Amino acid sequence: MIVLLASVLSPFHTNAASPAGFVNAKSAINSAFSATYNAQQNGGNVSTLVEILNNAIALVQKAQSENSTNPSQATADLQSAIQLAQQVSSEAPSIGQAGAAARQLVVEESVAGIIAIGILGALVYLYGGRIYRIIWFILYSNHVVRRSG
Repeated sequence: MIVLLASVLSPFHTNAASPAGFVNAKSAINSAFSATYNAQQNGGNVSTLVEILNNAIALVQKAQSENSTNPSQATADLQSAIQLAQQVSSEAPSIGQAGAAARQLVVEESVAGIIAIGILGALVYLYGGRIYRIIWFILYSNHVVRRSG
């Protein structure tokens, strides 16, 4: 009778998913979130990682709700959530590096564009009058100017 009463009062039954499983899943999700945040700070596109993390969080919530009715499914959901979080943690560094490389490329292209505009401006300043007169001469060389009157 005492054992039965203790199992009813305990939020986790003996065959239910262990609290350590929930702690492990939440810890893995927090680590994956940190890795995703760092990848985003480096300029990576983390939308797929966020979607996978949201799926992991949904699995943990599902495991919490079904823990009392179907503990084996809750344990399976927790394991799936941990696997998803580990997948995110492993993919986040490469996405962050890709974002950093893309950001560096944008900086390099901007600097090259500024230099090209500066050189073009200098050339127009130095040779613009000559080029304008040559183009004008080519366009209007067949025109004859006659005195009126």
